[in-house]
Amino acid sequence: MSQGEHCFHALSVIYWSVQFERCVPPDMTTSGLLSFLASHGMGRALRHRNFAYYAIAGWISNIGLWVQRTAVFWLVWELTGSWAALGGIAFAEAVSTMSVMPFAGIIVDRTNRLIYARFSQASLMIIAALFTAMSAFDLINIYVLYVLMVVQGIAEGFWTPVRMAMPPSLVPREDLAPALGVTATFFNLAHIIGPAIGGGLIALLGVTWALGFNAVSFIGYFAVLFMISLRFTGKKKKKQSSIATEFKEGLLYIGHTPGLGYFLLLAISFNVCLRSFRDLFAGISDGVFGMGVEGLAILSSSSGAGAMIAALVMANFGKVSGLVRRIMICLIIAAAAQIIFAVTDIFWVSVACAALMSACATVGGIGGQLVVQTAIHGSVRGRVMSIWGMVLRGGPSSGAWMIGMLAGFTDFQIALLLATAVFIVAWGWFIRKTDFMASSLELSPDEREKIKR
Repeated sequence: MSQGEHCFHALSVIYWSVQFERCVPPDMTTSGLLSFLASHGMGRALRHRNFAYYAIAGWISNIGLWVQRTAVFWLVWELTGSWAALGGIAFAEAVSTMSVMPFAGIIVDRTNRLIYARFSQASLMIIAALFTAMSAFDLINIYVLYVLMVVQGIAEGFWTPVRMAMPPSLVPREDLAPALGVTATFFNLAHIIGPAIGGGLIALLGVTWALGFNAVSFIGYFAVLFMISLRFTGKKKKKQSSIATEFKEGLLYIGHTPGLGYFLLLAISFNVCLRSFRDLFAGISDGVFGMGVEGLAILSSSSGAGAMIAALVMANFGKVSGLVRRIMICLIIAAAAQIIFAVTDIFWVSVACAALMSACATVGGIGGQLVVQTAIHGSVRGRVMSIWGMVLRGGPSSGAWMIGMLAGFTDFQIALLLATAVFIVAWGWFIRKTDFMASSLELSPDEREKIKR
């Protein structure tokens, strides 16, 4: 470890020690400390057994997901050396995900979420095994990758709505904020560990081992889905309408909820313009800085580190009040960081910017999900969250495809700067709607009804 790393580690220890001492009384006993941790921050969510099992198993599976994503994007860059191909593979997966997500959201509202989750995870396990087998027998080329990613995208489209609808079914409403913080923290901790493992496996053993790691990581998650039970999941209709009608009801609910439509449009502009950089890391590492797969792992891990720090902060954010304004501030900081990221020719500056952009993106993602989850009724949760999931899943990949295509005609830096400029213009319009969005979306449906009366 270098002297600088020793200093950074020491400062981190001091910082977290001070934070801990500020919160915990000095005369607290061991049993009192355990009780304190269980009733504050993320501990409030992890004290619920079913959620704890679900979150930990999901974390292990997400490590595998990031190992596979590192392998796939590196394969694409090795096979093509094309920015457009990098964006295209992400876009192909995202389009297939978004094409089934609204339908999946309706199924989530209609069926037992736990049974539905088991079938979704089984599908993802099979697809991960197929990835591994195709690589082991040297049957993968760019066209096979596109097909496999489309198939995986379809499976993810069925899984995402139920994944987003699960936390409110595993914890009470007062513990939803720390529960969302836990899932985001674990996801981003996996974002740190996964690319590092993926880069190491690819460098030492080859891509097949990285893909196989992902296939194995699903086993625990699948088993946990047979060990947990759900709380109240929202009232089901006695008479079910057609799928098209129920999807329309979800859209109408969004339209009739004051501020929710504006908030979703803000999320679209942010996800398309400011979150696409992650899908282009392979090209940035090798094509811009000449760092190869090691640079890809460093960029991905630093991005995950920034996101995890933000997720830890959000996990201890116990109230929704004021959250919309905080999100708006973080988004403009992310835009400023992306400008530096686009123009720098120093690799470690780009690493720092990737961490900052991911931190701001995580505040926007977790905070946005908490705002939406708070504002909607449980009976439409699956449908509304499927639309929210389409924005979060499809936005970055769509942006990566557009930036990648534009980079093929001009330059990567210019393409990224143009995307940033588009967002800044959009942000300037949405900032005028902040008070309106906050006054409505930071209240629950029951609280809004009381105000109307």
